[in-house]
Amino acid sequence: MKLMAGLKKGQAPQLLLLFGDDLQVQETCKAVLDHVVPEERRGFNFERFDGRAASWEQIEASLMTPPFLPGKKLLWVESAPYFFSREQKGEFGEKILELWRGGKRDDAVKLLIDLLVLEGWTQEQWERLDASSSRALLDLLDVDRSDAREDVYALLAHCKSRDLDLSKRRAGEGHRLISLLERGLPEWSFLLLTAVQVDRRTRLYKRFEELGAVLYLGLERDRSGKISRENLLEFVTDRLRQTGKTLDPQARETILARAGDDLRALQQELDKLLLFVGDRQSIRTEDVEAIFAEQGQAWIFDLTRAIADRDANAALTQLARLLDQGEPPLKILATITAEVRRLLSARQLLETDLAKLWKRGMNYQQFQQTVLKPGRPLLTRNPYADYMCFQRAEHFSLDDLSWSLEGLFDSDLRLKSTGSQPRLVLERWILGMCLGSPQKSHRRERGAV
Repeated sequence: MKLMAGLKKGQAPQLLLLFGDDLQVQETCKAVLDHVVPEERRGFNFERFDGRAASWEQIEASLMTPPFLPGKKLLWVESAPYFFSREQKGEFGEKILELWRGGKRDDAVKLLIDLLVLEGWTQEQWERLDASSSRALLDLLDVDRSDAREDVYALLAHCKSRDLDLSKRRAGEGHRLISLLERGLPEWSFLLLTAVQVDRRTRLYKRFEELGAVLYLGLERDRSGKISRENLLEFVTDRLRQTGKTLDPQARETILARAGDDLRALQQELDKLLLFVGDRQSIRTEDVEAIFAEQGQAWIFDLTRAIADRDANAALTQLARLLDQGEPPLKILATITAEVRRLLSARQLLETDLAKLWKRGMNYQQFQQTVLKPGRPLLTRNPYADYMCFQRAEHFSLDDLSWSLEGLFDSDLRLKSTGSQPRLVLERWILGMCLGSPQKSHRRERGAV
């Protein structure tokens, strides 16, 4: 890495801004700290601040104080709020909802508070905000899509259940940092900053760029915003290479199919997998299936899998768990609908283009060689996920899936326009999907809820 090479040669600047993927940011910060301040000197030559809580006066006073021991003194300011701007409102809103939907509720709340402080909200304004006046929060997040409103209402309810104090959160003090840059940092200091959200148009960010003191640690994503398959494969391969473990091809595809967009969560699953296989060098498919949790949509994966397996008891149990955890019914319905659409597409292919290629009971290697001749997935972004989808589609006929999809549209209408109980609407659809004829069930249930 050029950054570390520059540090070792003494050619890097005395400060650095890191942002992007959380895991890569934290690992790079650790590498910088290891180089600048040896572990035996960190009790005196290293300080760590929360940029959201610490005042700039505290940070600058520490910078100006010489280290107790010889060598450099490093100040690490986490979650620095100095690079935000009001022009980022839409980006803030999307990021907050992305964190919320991904189960990172504390991170979503922290970023929401950052936005409130940036917009100048007072504690009194926040305390007056309730469900009846939630339009103000929708405007703040720059959200006007009906599919996002339920998430915003759930986020508001979660925040209101906690004692949020905006007065304890520091607003951006970018102008103070610019003044420090113009004066120059003391020769003994190194300032390390990490940021959750950055506006590259700000004067402060451009100044960091001029100094060569910015490092973005992100990953290439596809059009849907997912981390590309190539990057995920490179990450997994690199981590396992360090341990001397090997993956069989199907085990590798299973990991990629289950991996989400959070590298830290992916790393945790890999660590669990390594503990599970112990001293054995080779990691097999059954190891991954036994221990590696679904990360892409872990909150609903068990439900959609049970539905696709036509296991009514398991599906109803998972539905109850998700609803009891506060997952919005419309969000659950939307994800189920996406799964049924994939199954319908797979069933159509099995009866047309793939009729002579797909064989019941074929293994994954045969599927790759026979069905995926070009090597590109047909239904998802992952070949192994395609293979599993085609297997599940064998459980249904085209009529089953077509009527089930119509039943989902009907359920969506009931949830949005009537006083029907969401749990009852979803339970009846699941029973119709899993037990026998969805067509008859759908006809029978019209007007019943």
